[in-house]
Amino acid sequence: MWGEASLGGKRAERLWWNFTMFGSDIALFSLGLSISSAYTVLPLFAQHLTANNVAIAAIPAIRALGLYAPQLLVAPLTERLRHVKPFLLAVTVLERVPYLILALAALWLASDHPGWLLAIFFLLLLIALGAGGVTYPGWLDMIARSIPSRWLGRFMGLWVGLGNLLGIGGAALAAAILAGIGWPGNFALCFALTFAAMVISFVMLALGREPARPQVAARAEAPGTPAQLRALWKLVRADAALRRLLVGNALVGVSTMAAALYAVAAVREGGLSDAQVGIESTVLFVAMTAGYFLWGAVGDRFGHRAVLMWGSLCAALSAVLALGARGIVAYGVVFLLLGLNLAATGLAGFTLITEFGPPARRPTYVALASIAYAPFVIGAPLVAGVIANVWGYAPVFVLTALTGVLAALAFRRWVPDPRAARD
Repeated sequence: MWGEASLGGKRAERLWWNFTMFGSDIALFSLGLSISSAYTVLPLFAQHLTANNVAIAAIPAIRALGLYAPQLLVAPLTERLRHVKPFLLAVTVLERVPYLILALAALWLASDHPGWLLAIFFLLLLIALGAGGVTYPGWLDMIARSIPSRWLGRFMGLWVGLGNLLGIGGAALAAAILAGIGWPGNFALCFALTFAAMVISFVMLALGREPARPQVAARAEAPGTPAQLRALWKLVRADAALRRLLVGNALVGVSTMAAALYAVAAVREGGLSDAQVGIESTVLFVAMTAGYFLWGAVGDRFGHRAVLMWGSLCAALSAVLALGARGIVAYGVVFLLLGLNLAATGLAGFTLITEFGPPARRPTYVALASIAYAPFVIGAPLVAGVIANVWGYAPVFVLTALTGVLAALAFRRWVPDPRAARD
């Protein structure tokens, strides 16, 4: 199965061990996120605290800010570590604990202090995703060193897909909890179950056996300084393929603007109840699960650039259908296409950037791709919230469709395939 397995029994054993341990971490972490879905459960939680569309649409923006903003600051550090896992284990605690705190805060503050609870909600979300942003470049580099490149798509697709299989049950459980338990205990229980799944995933991550980095980068400029910015600008100017990828990623980021508003539009204009939106969450995770299995195989066979192209088309189609969607069936198709889009962008976001640039600089390339993506994935939902407040949801869906088509065309015609160039 593994090309590298023939090199020796110990290496083959380590590959299978890491395949299982690191993969189980991904699956269980995905399970936790599915119970407190950022596209259904979290917007509904915020809607109980505020009627402002901008605040609700800010959820993916806050998530993106936390995930992407810290990456360039930590990339030089991770490039100089032969083993990054101890650093990851220390920081990733902050990805998990906020969900436990949020569960307790929901029980204590929802009735008497909803404004405080909303502020705490956004703060804890920023902390959790900020910790994710700090760990992301090193974690993805560790995975790329642990799993053969020709199997990376299937590794990610399999384990995130299995996580979403678990997540189907998690989303169904969340729907039952939202329907069967009163506010705020229903959301508090969802957050507590998310924390429990993430604790188990932490154990799996700790059991993985990280291979040492074969080449440690030379000491670079201090993070955040003008010297580092000049060095990064020089790197981007010298790599035309990277520049085109960054532009393509920006278009993908803009095409996410409607994602957080589908659930709210379904309630306010589509005639769905909170419980029915919980059912749509299950549809979303079924589609994401199938998508990860599908896109993993497509990426390893045809290249991960193709995954982003088809995923962007799914974003465009979901927005077009949302323009006239009414009822649970119509919105089921919207969430199905959204799930395929999220699976495509999530998977290729992991895999495509690992094929650009030299391995020793992989964390910096990962961080650059994320930083270029961040302003658009952060700003687009905020702009969408403002537009929805003033003109309604239809203009948001139209803009999402247009940028989805543009992103698909960019990845089909303009962004180079690094695998084809290498072969």
